[in-house]
Amino acid sequence: MIKFFRKIRQNLLSEGKTQRYIKYALGEIVLVVIGILIALQINNWNQGRLALDRERVTLSNLNSEFRDNLEDLDSINNILLRAIDANELIFNMIRAEPVEHSVNIDSLLTRAITSPSWKPSEFVLNELKNSDGLAKLNDNHLKKQLFQWSRFFNELQETMAQLEDTNKDLILFIRENGSLRNVDVESELFNYRRSQLGIENAKLLQDFKFENIIDDKLYVLIEAKNDYARAKVLIEEILQSTSTE
Repeated sequence: MIKFFRKIRQNLLSEGKTQRYIKYALGEIVLVVIGILIALQINNWNQGRLALDRERVTLSNLNSEFRDNLEDLDSINNILLRAIDANELIFNMIRAEPVEHSVNIDSLLTRAITSPSWKPSEFVLNELKNSDGLAKLNDNHLKKQLFQWSRFFNELQETMAQLEDTNKDLILFIRENGSLRNVDVESELFNYRRSQLGIENAKLLQDFKFENIIDDKLYVLIEAKNDYARAKVLIEEILQSTSTE
């Protein structure tokens, strides 16, 4: 093709048709410019298509991660509600008078010392942050939601740490003032007999230190319950924004 245009120019020059040559040269330049612009447009279109494909993959991965987190949250939340129920029952039983032996305090303590700590995955989101992919997302509303989630995630870690601390405090108190063995035998995982030392955990219900520990644990459990409810709302919003269907 280049040889063809060159031959035309040579013929025009050899025939002395200078004006026609200039017009032809200008026309050829215009064609070249148009060709370059078309090539750039095609390249931009391809780059845009690739960027959209990458974003679809990113949205799909985010959706999958947060869907798994939601399923895990629902499961953990059920354990949390049972732990709250057990601690509330114990809390309401604490009094100065001895409690009837018919009350199975050990079974309640087994449920009370459960520490339903939820640790959602942030692998995809962290990878997106580290690769600067978060800034490249087209959906500004989604970026705001992910920012809110990251801020909430940090707050959640503090609540989970407090929850584990209150659980350790309760276990330590039982270990030093009651029978941890009698609590453990109520678990399906601990197939042993009750303690033969005559220690009854019902006496803990008359101890103000025990009351304070249950109060502290119950307070943090309720705080975790509220955090889980807030987390569910945020996750459902993110799932809606990352849906590729």
